[in-house]
Amino acid sequence: MKKYIEPIIHVLVWGIGYFLILNYTSTIGDFRKDKGPYWVALLFGMLMNNAVFYTTAFFLVPKFLGLKKIRALIISLLSGFVVINVFESVVDYRYLAVFFSSANESFLVYLLYNSVVSFFILLVALSYALIKYWIQNEKLKRVLLEEKLSTEMAFLKSKINPHFLFNVLNSFYAKSLKHNVPELADGIAKLAELMRYMVYETNEDKVPLEKEIHHLKNFIQVYQLRIADEDEVYINFKIKGNVKGVNISPMLLIPFVENAIKHGIDPKTKSLIDISLEVEQNKLSFKVTNTIHRGITGLTNEPSGFGLDNLKKRLSILYQNAHTLEAKEEMGYFISLLTLQLDERPI
Repeated sequence: MKKYIEPIIHVLVWGIGYFLILNYTSTIGDFRKDKGPYWVALLFGMLMNNAVFYTTAFFLVPKFLGLKKIRALIISLLSGFVVINVFESVVDYRYLAVFFSSANESFLVYLLYNSVVSFFILLVALSYALIKYWIQNEKLKRVLLEEKLSTEMAFLKSKINPHFLFNVLNSFYAKSLKHNVPELADGIAKLAELMRYMVYETNEDKVPLEKEIHHLKNFIQVYQLRIADEDEVYINFKIKGNVKGVNISPMLLIPFVENAIKHGIDPKTKSLIDISLEVEQNKLSFKVTNTIHRGITGLTNEPSGFGLDNLKKRLSILYQNAHTLEAKEEMGYFISLLTLQLDERPI
């Protein structure tokens, strides 16, 4: 029911406003009623004002403000303001002037009048959009705070201290070197490094993309230690573009690969995971393709796994209006594609 309240309020406000203006103009003789249905001229002006309000409040401001493109927002607002006012004034002057008592006025008079009205509507739309944007941001901050508190409580409830785990892994690492098992030692070292990243470094708002890629490679290499030599499991990782100077939210890419491994690998049959990351200007594309086994496909909502709902929630908080997430099945493969709009360009 809540989602219908805002549209209903909008309809009521515009409807009441239209009929009040219609009633007012009918009493002051501003329109020449003998020339036809003068309410048509008034309705046209109302529709133009609607165009200014809703284009500004529901499209331009959310799109460009979310991406922090203030210059593009200003240019778009000015361009739209000029186009709509010129169009409305031309229509008024050439086709609707017959309804007005001031039918002999010049085109500039119509343009000035429409510009003043549109400017007022534009200010109202900007105020509405900015207040709504602020309220949404406050809600997202509360959600983030709740998520952070929930995570902290989970750590507090954990019976195993992270320092203890690191000490144990260091002991395993030393013993594997002592018994001349360098491959196992390397895997333990990478696992310890990955755990340290997940526990301590993910509290940062942003981390270098190079660091996320490094730990993603560690994650893949640690998993590959579990694969027997005879298993037909192939994991490919390709990087295109310059990743230097790019920052993203931590632990954003690794869950995609975790999900692909969980649902896309069956040691008994040939399995493929193809990972590609591309950075082009201020856009990052991350695509993971994996084989489908036993009818288990793609992103799952299981509590123990990497859930689609959980990922969407996290992305909506961290990259509001600055991401797309696609998930689909295609010819025996499950494809996940994440696209992010970056705050900065690569160096």
